[in-house]
Amino acid sequence: MAGTTMDKPLDGAGLSVVNGIINDRLNKKANSADIPTKTSQLANDSGYITGADVPEGAAASATVPKMDGTAAAGTETAFARGDHVHPTDTTRLSANGDGSTVTVSFNAAAERAGVQSGDTLAAAMGKIARYLSDLGGLAYKDAVGVTDVDAAVKSSLNKANSALQSYTETDPTVPAWAKASTKPAYTATEVGAVPLAMADSFAKKSDIAGVYIYRGSVASYDALPTESLTAGDVYNVEETDMNYGWTGAAWDPLGSMFQLDPLTESDIKAIMGVTE
Repeated sequence: MAGTTMDKPLDGAGLSVVNGIINDRLNKKANSADIPTKTSQLANDSGYITGADVPEGAAASATVPKMDGTAAAGTETAFARGDHVHPTDTTRLSANGDGSTVTVSFNAAAERAGVQSGDTLAAAMGKIARYLSDLGGLAYKDAVGVTDVDAAVKSSLNKANSALQSYTETDPTVPAWAKASTKPAYTATEVGAVPLAMADSFAKKSDIAGVYIYRGSVASYDALPTESLTAGDVYNVEETDMNYGWTGAAWDPLGSMFQLDPLTESDIKAIMGVTE
């Protein structure tokens, strides 16, 4: 009876066929010893690079940049990232010129010498230290006393002081009152001066500040000055022979100039009742 393939039994002949197929496939299977276990056993037909092929500097460095030290080419092959930052070098001046953290080692100079442009910081500090050392304690005192000076100077000062204390005037032309340690007192009347009590009787500078001062003549009233005036300035107007005084705000007419004719001989005789 006919049936589906799945319903048919496998006889010996069929089993032999199956066995032949399996053996054929097994023969085509690669030997495990022939299977590559390393990438180096494979053909690099795509051109992939290995670690040995990576050029120097192609990898980024993870090392923190150094602050300073002895110059050297270095041995690291990794590249530095573009945003890397060096640590602040506290042994040098900052970009803004702040040297508060800078230290310097120096020795005092062997002899005095002025600081010059181009000196290193250590050399300049050494010269300054030498000058400060040579100044001595006297340079730092607010006041110099007799005990601070040289012995010879001190001796001279003591002699001068003694001479001034014991000096006696012997010049016969010097009056006795001038030689006395306490000088006499005199009143204003005794020396011909004005007593202080009479001071109010005299005019002060402020009292005569408003006195008229003649400044000159001008041709007409319109020519009178209007600037740089002081109260009391007086000008004569030639056109009218009138004098004008400046009040501080305006010109005030003071009166015209006139001439007094002297008495004649006949006038005098008439007054005196002299008849000829």
